[in-house]
Amino acid sequence: MQVLKKKDNTSFFLQSRNTKLFEKNTKIYDINEAIEYLYVILDGKVESYNYNKNNKVILEKGSILGLMDLILNRNYSKYVIAKTKVVLALIKKSTLDSLLEANNFQGILIKSLALDIDANNPKKWS
Repeated sequence: MQVLKKKDNTSFFLQSRNTKLFEKNTKIYDINEAIEYLYVILDGKVESYNYNKNNKVILEKGSILGLMDLILNRNYSKYVIAKTKVVLALIKKSTLDSLLEANNFQGILIKSLALDIDANNPKKWS
């Protein structure tokens, strides 16, 4: 993996000082891996699916990988692979955890909404 320089952008998720380039067919993360980062697709496409390769989803620029799993404080629930050469912004889990804790009401609201969504569509989101 090649580390790329940060690009100027005002979006919170794109303010990551870390970006990585993943080549086509490279694993980004696997099911049950502990979450270290939240990923934002800056360029390219990824494919997300479970072990049975059910519910395959192609995600493109602007998609966030691992958000529901991070909010629900669980390991990654999907397998994600680069379908093309893809550039991802990496946001440390601790950064988002701190943001949710610092904004207590919003953090509780976000976690409650995530629990409701996940209860209706178990592990469909990653």
